[in-house]
Amino acid sequence: MPSTIFYYQIDEFQESMLNNRDLEYFVTAAEIMNLRLASQSLNITQPALSKSITRLEKELNIKLFKRAGRGLELTEAGRVLYQRGLALQSSYLELGEIMNELSSGAGGIVRVGVSGSATQFLLPEICKMLQSQVPNMKLEIQIGMNDVLFTLLERHAIDVIIGPLVNYDSPVVQLPVTADRVIVAASRDHPLAGKPASLRELSRYGWILPAKTVSMRQWLDKMFYENHCPPPDVKVEISSLASVPGLIAKSGLLSFLSENILVEEEFLSRLIRIDNDQLVMERRVGITWLEGAFLSPATQKVIDVTKSVGQKMQMEARRILED
Repeated sequence: MPSTIFYYQIDEFQESMLNNRDLEYFVTAAEIMNLRLASQSLNITQPALSKSITRLEKELNIKLFKRAGRGLELTEAGRVLYQRGLALQSSYLELGEIMNELSSGAGGIVRVGVSGSATQFLLPEICKMLQSQVPNMKLEIQIGMNDVLFTLLERHAIDVIIGPLVNYDSPVVQLPVTADRVIVAASRDHPLAGKPASLRELSRYGWILPAKTVSMRQWLDKMFYENHCPPPDVKVEISSLASVPGLIAKSGLLSFLSENILVEEEFLSRLIRIDNDQLVMERRVGITWLEGAFLSPATQKVIDVTKSVGQKMQMEARRILED
């Protein structure tokens, strides 16, 4: 069956699915991909789970699972319904949170994914402003790299991402709030400190870097490759750059991190930029959310405050340059 017809069918039956547990059971089965374990998680029998999925397939007139060896695999229709099911479940939770906000006068809860660099130079000011303007608001913060955070966003485990704006496969809305440059950094007693360093020289030293799935790491590796140099010698691969400045200062390793972090008072006397004009990555920093996602009043407030903080940072940067 063509996928356009399937999308129409999901929209047509969406209202009826809102009032039964079949969709909830299907989403759990699709996450676990094992009917026995999924039924245990749902606290129902396996035959009851199988009957529920069969009922849903009959209602939609399309198969949602197929056999793959001894296990299960989602069909194309199953993958679409799984994503739509996650969105519907998230909408239930969001609606409940909004009703609680309106009934209690509380600021609400916003689940925010934040990149490691943004935790250093952007998040503190955002939290300060939110506490001043909406003291009852609660932030649930996940710190991580862009690939991990976007997976959480797609699964509706977080509402927005604050950090570098990168290209994603899924449709998103991205609001730039400030600019950033990523540069090579080291401790002030590193052998390369205080003098220009070529790519080949930089490749001879150890590095602290994120995984290869992270866009910043991909950009860096590409620069070495395109200039016919060995890739960075990664001694420490880390899942979050939030703790990297301290590691750089102590370990004697090179890293690639936000220039905004380098000017923080905490690290100004301990870290230094390694001079190499080829390894300066210009990027936009802002806030990202899924296209079409419902934004609660609390989430919209976080977006507005992030935009305000970014504008303030840009004005301050321009003032420093003019002085």
